[in-house]
Amino acid sequence: MMLISPLNSDAIFSCACCGILYYGDQIFEDFFSRRLGGEDVKVSLELSFIEAVQVLLLEALFKNFSCYALFGGRGVAPGVKPEKCSRCKGLGTISMQQGLFMVQITCPQCHGERETVPVNHYYPQHKYICKSCRGKRVVLGTKSVKLNIMPGVDNDETIKVSRSGGADPDGNQPGDLYVVIKVREDPVFRREGADIHVDAVLSITQAILGGTIQVPTLTGDVVLKVRPGTQPAQKIKRGTLTHLVIKYAHFNVSIPANLTPEQRELIEEFAKEEQGEYDKRAAAGASG
Repeated sequence: MMLISPLNSDAIFSCACCGILYYGDQIFEDFFSRRLGGEDVKVSLELSFIEAVQVLLLEALFKNFSCYALFGGRGVAPGVKPEKCSRCKGLGTISMQQGLFMVQITCPQCHGERETVPVNHYYPQHKYICKSCRGKRVVLGTKSVKLNIMPGVDNDETIKVSRSGGADPDGNQPGDLYVVIKVREDPVFRREGADIHVDAVLSITQAILGGTIQVPTLTGDVVLKVRPGTQPAQKIKRGTLTHLVIKYAHFNVSIPANLTPEQRELIEEFAKEEQGEYDKRAAAGASG
């Protein structure tokens, strides 16, 4: 028997010759979209940058509702049996007038459960409900779920674990677990899409003359060749690459704040030669 919520007259169409009721499409959509089972659970899991680019087998612990098995799992105190609902007579539904027709709705007293918890006759304001589950037939506890996280999981990415959410007191399948990944920023590495970037600091002589420099990667330091004349903020792409490795190295040039007298003398000499070359080019351009 189909249960429907109270309807408005626009949602019902009648065939007078056979007395069959036809319900609008929205009613069917509402009914079939209802999901039986436990509640979905959403939790956050924080990972370091290095953890996010590795294969991980983690155990997620979170608060969750699980079925309460004591006393038959019926939500009543020990030794007490639920009573047949007095309003729906144990049917779980009641009939009500909707325009010209009678429709059935979920019983508002037992909420479709067909049974109610007996009332304490000495204290009518109290019911003989189970103190542990408070009549809900589920209790809040800690649940553990193992997660196999593949390398490359990104910040704010959501992992769905089917049937690992909240329990359903009626014995239907549990809800789903949704794990939202939060990746902490790393002081060395940063990610742009599927590429990992790292900064490397060059001395002024390395930038001018070239050379080699050690650059950190996810698996240890590697040696990169620096070409003469490397500019600040210039980046290079490493050779053969796979997914989620150090793909780009960005060069920053460190300018010394303090110079020895010898260093200053050499730099000043370099500046004079540089200015002389500039003057020669300017004179050649003017004469041409």
